[in-house]
Amino acid sequence: MSKVIETTDSKQIEFRKPKKKRSLIAKVFRFLYFTVLHLLAAGALFAIATAMAVHFKWTNTEGAVDLNSRYFSQMADKYNQGFKTDSSSVAKNEYMLFRQIGVLAKYYPNNAKTIMASYEKNKDAVVALRMIDAVNLCMIKNTAYQKEIAEIKWDKDVEAKSIFAWSNYKEWKEFCKVIKADKKAIDSVAKITGVEARMIVMCLVGEQVRMFNSGREKFKKYVVPFNRLILPTNRGYGVTGILQHTALRIERNLFDKSSKFYAGPYFEKCLNTKDAFPELVVDSIAAHKSLTIQRLIKRGDHFYSYLYTAFFLRQFQAHWEREGFSLSNRPEILGTLYNLGYQKSVPKNNPNVGGSNFIVGNKDYTFGGLCYEFYYSGELQDLFPLTGRGFIPVEELEGKNKNLDKVVKDREKDEELLQKEKREKKAKQEKEAKRLKELEGENTIPAQKEIIPTVPVQKEIAPVPAKKEIVPVPVKKEL
Repeated sequence: MSKVIETTDSKQIEFRKPKKKRSLIAKVFRFLYFTVLHLLAAGALFAIATAMAVHFKWTNTEGAVDLNSRYFSQMADKYNQGFKTDSSSVAKNEYMLFRQIGVLAKYYPNNAKTIMASYEKNKDAVVALRMIDAVNLCMIKNTAYQKEIAEIKWDKDVEAKSIFAWSNYKEWKEFCKVIKADKKAIDSVAKITGVEARMIVMCLVGEQVRMFNSGREKFKKYVVPFNRLILPTNRGYGVTGILQHTALRIERNLFDKSSKFYAGPYFEKCLNTKDAFPELVVDSIAAHKSLTIQRLIKRGDHFYSYLYTAFFLRQFQAHWEREGFSLSNRPEILGTLYNLGYQKSVPKNNPNVGGSNFIVGNKDYTFGGLCYEFYYSGELQDLFPLTGRGFIPVEELEGKNKNLDKVVKDREKDEELLQKEKREKKAKQEKEAKRLKELEGENTIPAQKEIIPTVPVQKEIAPVPAKKEIVPVPVKKEL
């Protein structure tokens, strides 16, 4: 309807059609509709503008050369295909890597840790060195850091040496090869007794290393060519050098509940004191008739030498625990007590470290001090890791080894079976040797003297003298 307007001179009157009120839903719908419509229009407009900008290259920007481009080229040339990866170069790379990681750790330990973790995972020194180069680029303005890095020089003599002098000997390298053969026995003893395998090996190392000088010729004679451990000569038995009276007391302390070294009923089941191997003892030494000594000098994997060593250490731990102390993380004290014996076991706050004195190279050692060095040196870490638990609590040990009786009996059966096989094999070899000897005797023809035909010597026949012809003498006639 069209608007009707009446005009008068005095007043203007306007007539409008009344607006119809919209519902709330209609208002909301209307608002949403126009909002969406405008958004779609704006999006379409933006898309058109972008397409035009790309088409006419309005968005292109001029590139720039990185300030470190030359450094990147140098690194590419440094690690190109001609980069050496022989054994000597690998040793050099590792040396330089570890030295640089050490410097970086002073400034940014987190980055040093990351690079070291990468190397441990991949065992690739070149990749780790590239990571160091990336760090060096970021540290280019740190003059103190750059100075320390520049002072690192390759020294093959330093790289090949350890800070622990005894591990630089050739004899130590041979010892590391030999000890691998006994790993199974040592781990078995550690499982039974709850004594950390590295603790047991620590005592072995103390006995063996101190002969690097005093028994060097003997070490070279018996260890290097035959790949076996040397037996100490200080009146001890077995590869760990346990004295006879000490071994007997170890056995008594296993069963004597009144002893201050009694470790508990669990350990009474760990050893059958009646087993022995007399067939292996063929000498006339009186001490070797003892079943205890027969166990210690038994050849093979030296199981009983390690077992008695573990018992010895466990009994010291039991003694000190009763007095409120623990030797679980005191390898130097355990080594000292192992060397000096029961009489020196006096639990207290600040015990002295010591033991026998000896010289390896040009350095003086005590038995306890050497045990401490080896335990924390990291040597043989792959075979006997440092767990941080010198002794497993007895309660936990009993839970793990509920079938201990069966384990001990099974080992005894295995030993008996092994000895039976050895006896049978030896008897078979002796029988075969005897048979071959008899057979050789039957097939031998006694040598006959060579008969040289003799031709009778004929006597030379003397020629018969020819008869002289008798010439008749003419008879003269008488006149």
